[in-house]
Amino acid sequence: MSKIQKSDASRRDSRDFGDTITIFGRSEAADDRNWQKSEKNVLKEKLPSNDLKQGYIDNGWGESVVGNGNSMRLKAGEDLRDINDAYDVPDLVDNQFEQVHRRYCKLSENAALDAGDTIVNNNNNELKLVRKTVEQPMPRLPMTPKRVKGGTVSAKKPQPTVHRVLLYSTQSPRMGRKQQNQRSLSQKSRSMGGGGGGDEGQTVILLEPEAKPEDRRTPIDFDNNEDYDDDDDLDNLSNFDESDTASILSDTEDGYRAYAYKLTHSVDRFASSQSTPSFLSSQTSDEDLKNPDSLLVPSLFPYVPPYLSFSSNTKKGPKVPPELHRVLKWRVTNIMPKVVRLILANSGMRMLKKTNDWMGVWGKHLKSPCFKTIRSYQKINHLPGSFRIGRKDSCWKNLQRQMIKHSNKEFGFMPRTYIIPNDLAALRRHWPRYAQRNTKWIIKPPASARGAGIRVINRWGQIPKRRPLIVQKYIERPLLINGSKFDLRLYVLVTSVNPLRVFMYHNGLARFASVKYSAKSDTLNDRCMHLTNYSINKFSSNYSKNEDVNACHGHKWTIKSLWTYLANRGVRTDCLWEALRALVLRTILSGENGINSMIRANVESKYSCFELFGFDVILDSDLVPWLLEVNISPSLHSELPLDAHVKAPLVQGVLNTALYNVPPKLSMDKQRELAAEFSFPPGTQMCYDKRLYINYLSREEKVKHNTFTRKTMEDRNEYVDAILSNLTPDDVRCLIIAEDELARCAPLERIFPTDQTYKYLKYNDSPRYYNRLLDAWESRYANNRTEGIALLRDLCQNKYHLQVPSPPAKKELNVEENIETKTTPTITAVNQTDANS
Repeated sequence: MSKIQKSDASRRDSRDFGDTITIFGRSEAADDRNWQKSEKNVLKEKLPSNDLKQGYIDNGWGESVVGNGNSMRLKAGEDLRDINDAYDVPDLVDNQFEQVHRRYCKLSENAALDAGDTIVNNNNNELKLVRKTVEQPMPRLPMTPKRVKGGTVSAKKPQPTVHRVLLYSTQSPRMGRKQQNQRSLSQKSRSMGGGGGGDEGQTVILLEPEAKPEDRRTPIDFDNNEDYDDDDDLDNLSNFDESDTASILSDTEDGYRAYAYKLTHSVDRFASSQSTPSFLSSQTSDEDLKNPDSLLVPSLFPYVPPYLSFSSNTKKGPKVPPELHRVLKWRVTNIMPKVVRLILANSGMRMLKKTNDWMGVWGKHLKSPCFKTIRSYQKINHLPGSFRIGRKDSCWKNLQRQMIKHSNKEFGFMPRTYIIPNDLAALRRHWPRYAQRNTKWIIKPPASARGAGIRVINRWGQIPKRRPLIVQKYIERPLLINGSKFDLRLYVLVTSVNPLRVFMYHNGLARFASVKYSAKSDTLNDRCMHLTNYSINKFSSNYSKNEDVNACHGHKWTIKSLWTYLANRGVRTDCLWEALRALVLRTILSGENGINSMIRANVESKYSCFELFGFDVILDSDLVPWLLEVNISPSLHSELPLDAHVKAPLVQGVLNTALYNVPPKLSMDKQRELAAEFSFPPGTQMCYDKRLYINYLSREEKVKHNTFTRKTMEDRNEYVDAILSNLTPDDVRCLIIAEDELARCAPLERIFPTDQTYKYLKYNDSPRYYNRLLDAWESRYANNRTEGIALLRDLCQNKYHLQVPSPPAKKELNVEENIETKTTPTITAVNQTDANS
């Protein structure tokens, strides 16, 4: 028996039930009621409140009331609840209690009184049925009837009505589990010792759910279980054993920190302020915005179509012949930035909203299958599968895979990240150790933009447990300028994945928080202090616009201005730029395999795709760069002159480097007239030539590819000379495109391939033939490029590069239908555009 306090000030412990069951009646006089005849008001348990009164004891009935069998006394004015109200469980659960998922069975409601049973009133208007204490076996739930021979079902004993009752624990989950396990053992022993029957006993039985083993619990199990939400007070370190700190594994970034520190510092840590100027300071914006002399620029090689040359956003370009202007159609999308429209319009492009016959489009990302419908001469500003590094969760997974395969030193440049809910159990396991260090975290949605849903936290209860997000370690010691933290927006162009060709813009943006930084925990809610997104800080009263592109004031600088500021304080900006290059290349290589698989499955022509990425990087107080995220649609909106100063040359350089051809919509007579007008040699093909971008090989080319990509060829010396000894037509086509891009990439810098990037080839999951070909080419001709170009010119003069094999049967039909029957995809967005800048 347990002691019961008054129901409006206390509640009964869910684990204490005996042979006494409370009966509720209606509010009429008790003498006018016959409880045995009423089927509505029998054997119902009153739901107690959540509060325990001080002095609660559970070792016996404090107030025993003795009465006669059928006599009941009710206190005047006492409200008794109706059975339907008492058992309106969902409302009670939603409004008052935290539901504990347990199963309860209540047996027969209207069983007759046995000898020795008594109904009494305990002066609190609660009717109690006191049974004579008789040891009974535990009742059994109904079983499926057994079918006997002949198809007849054996006679089934009538089963009592089963009711579900919710009880609520009044103690901690840990104590609750302990007592429930003890009670479960006692019930097992009783059931083993007793016989069958007992179906008519008026007993409430608690049936515990089956517990999953610890190693088989899912994140949802941890989230639904109150033990794994805010239980055990994970932020309370009073019971944390300090000896555990000796076994704490170093975080993923520890090895990288020491490695990057050596990259960004000279032997003396700082060089003199008169150090050699870096690549960035050698570029000028006046050179970036120079307009071309002609709309069409010839290739470096004969019998290769010319490329379109794009003008600046501020000045009209050269005159465009009407016949050429007619076919230069660009599809206008709702998200096309203004700076892109201005450059295209000044370059003589036709801007059309409704057309399927476009040559180029600048829009949001397509779903991967939609890339199959792009015609071979059309070019779009995205790569299928670029979310492999463009989503925060996917980027971390790929970097983590490379850390396991290689080392933290090389790929530990992204702060330790947990993906919720998948990594919730691991984060919970490590949380006390992090809490002991007072670690701060930043939580982000995996695919958001403009700072939406981002906040800084330091407590376990602040982490949402059920919606997808990432929890990333916060860089608590960032490099500060004028007391404010800042991050860098770097722009990276990928024109091809196989072979990998990567370009990095020499300028960019440094974005400052508008409130001076403080590491105190009570400032974590100040988004303008801890977040550098322009979309957030521009609304701050402290935000200061920077109207001078060369000035080092305000809350947005150019990277050139930042480099000047740091160089004047003795920082080796050339070393820092090299560390940023390494970070960018390793990030792209971590997702290269997945992106290449998506391209092979969905893209027909090597001409069709490129991608401009926006890398967000932060520098800590030791000048070590850390990757925050990668954006697949970096903002190109230019609200301020400083934005246009940075982004207009970027867009112009991207369009020129992407090598746009005139669409194949002109007849041969028109092409000859156009060649004469632009002073090209006779016989020059003026329009797109699909032979330069095919993705199938001849038998001899396949044999060479297999020879130089076999797994046994691990030594670079085995291929660096031999692969160039007998160039195939496919090799020449690959080298032509690489050299033409390099000649037109200003103001971008090609960072892969170079004569020094062979050390990155080991990060490919499997050897790539084209990567090895370009590595060997750069190794031989990087410092003598004129000789290499002359070699390719001689081969192209004989039209060696135009020797192509017959297409496979399947592709032969597709190639013929490319121009006439293929439908052009609707530009459907699947990723949000980043507008942090």
